Amino acid sequence: MIPNLILRHASRAISIAAVAMVAITFAASQVEAQQSSVVVRDAWVREAAAGRAVTGAFMILENKSATARALVRGTASVGDTLELHEMKRTDGMMSMAPVQRIEVPAKGETALRPGGYHLMLFGLKKPLVANDTIQLTLTFDDGSTAQVAATVRSMQGRMP
Repeated sequence: MIPNLILRHASRAISIAAVAMVAITFAASQVEAQQSSVVVRDAWVREAAAGRAVTGAFMILENKSATARALVRGTASVGDTLELHEMKRTDGMMSMAPVQRIEVPAKGETALRPGGYHLMLFGLKKPLVANDTIQLTLTFDDGSTAQVAATVRSMQGRMP
């Protein structure tokens, strides 16, 4: 009877240890997946025009790795939706359209600037005031993410 009891407890202890190892391995892989090789710098958000619930975000994406990456989606602490967009000139006319991804070359960088690639924030939950800071979470094609603090800049007296 005692050997069966010992065996039952040993078996339970092994099962618990196995579950713990799986949980630790999963947690470690999640941490690794969260770290991006893309560094974000000079992030800022345009102050929204009065009464408008939409604005743009801009930054430099620098890829430190030897593998090309692409920004594929994101979220913003102040908006319902964040979309990747590109402005371009076609036949003398500027147009803006959503894009599926923004490429960041290996060992290179991509600028998100007014008049080019940028992020559009829709459904702003509150007015954005100059010098506020908002949080962005950017997701790349390898599943990694970057947490970004972007400062709101006033557009008073500035060209778009």
